[in-house]
Amino acid sequence: MLILNQAHLLLSIYVQPISPNEYPSPHYEIPELPPLKRSTLKKRGQNQLEAKLKKLLPKIPVCTSDPVSRYTHFKEIGTGVNGAVVKAVCRKRAQTKVAIKRCKLDPDREYRAAILRELRIMASGHSNLIRLREVTLWKDDILMTMDLMRCSVFAVLCQRGIPEEYAVYMTCETLKGLAHLHSQGILHRDVKCENLLLGWNGEIKLADFGLSARINRPNYERLGTTKWMAPEVIREEYYNEKIDMWSLGITIIEMMDRVPPHYAIKDEEELFDIIATEPSPTFTYSYPTMYMRGLVAWLLDEEPETRPSARDALLEIEAHVQSNLLPCSSAQDLVRFLNHVLPSEH
Repeated sequence: MLILNQAHLLLSIYVQPISPNEYPSPHYEIPELPPLKRSTLKKRGQNQLEAKLKKLLPKIPVCTSDPVSRYTHFKEIGTGVNGAVVKAVCRKRAQTKVAIKRCKLDPDREYRAAILRELRIMASGHSNLIRLREVTLWKDDILMTMDLMRCSVFAVLCQRGIPEEYAVYMTCETLKGLAHLHSQGILHRDVKCENLLLGWNGEIKLADFGLSARINRPNYERLGTTKWMAPEVIREEYYNEKIDMWSLGITIIEMMDRVPPHYAIKDEEELFDIIATEPSPTFTYSYPTMYMRGLVAWLLDEEPETRPSARDALLEIEAHVQSNLLPCSSAQDLVRFLNHVLPSEH
């Protein structure tokens, strides 16, 4: 019995550090053990997370060394849902530039689950999703090293609106990324021009999966960016992947008009009321073809059940392009357009 009591006491000391003066007063003497240091506990938790990441991301390097030993010339370029984003240069390959998203290692379980979900999505390797190259655990941070893209679609809008043929191409590429996400049981929840990234060879990649969620769980939270939210999100009703299709419809308007609908309204409550009760918006400052207007009206169907899936919308657009009813640029055409609009980035 004495041996069991000693074992129980030692185990409790190991699991929950307490100072010597807080030890219980036993009727027998045992050697006093020093409490575990916080750094020891932190290291153990980091080791567990490292092991979990290596299992979750078998093809992605997981590092625990100072990122400064591998990268240099850090410069902040933006922020994501869960952290700041910087660009950097690889020390071993001076011509290779990367983007690094830095997030705090918060102990909150839901926050960590969101980080792991974001990593897993980027590690999928789909050509229309931003690609994860490496994960680093360093001090209190987790750093996600990704491909560095040329700019966001939003950066183009700061210069000019996007002509329809380029908007159609961008929409098709975005739909391919969304179709893959949805097939994996994931919804994005924050589709907008700021989260669509453009590559130097005309690639389009969906980014920032910090608000992504499982489709098969009950989703009611009002999350996302208000002007791109579907009515069912505003009303905090049950929703599924069809909210991404609504957000894409708003994003197409944003591409061509340079601003989303209701862009001048700043009051959140007023926005909530308009989106939840008024008819679906349409183009205001651009002049798309009737087929583009029809596509956006389909994506902005107020009833989620009759809104298209990503795959159905993609098939419909491709059929219209083949029939010459919708103009669509190539990747090379987009590169030439970007070189003209953003000459300093060329």
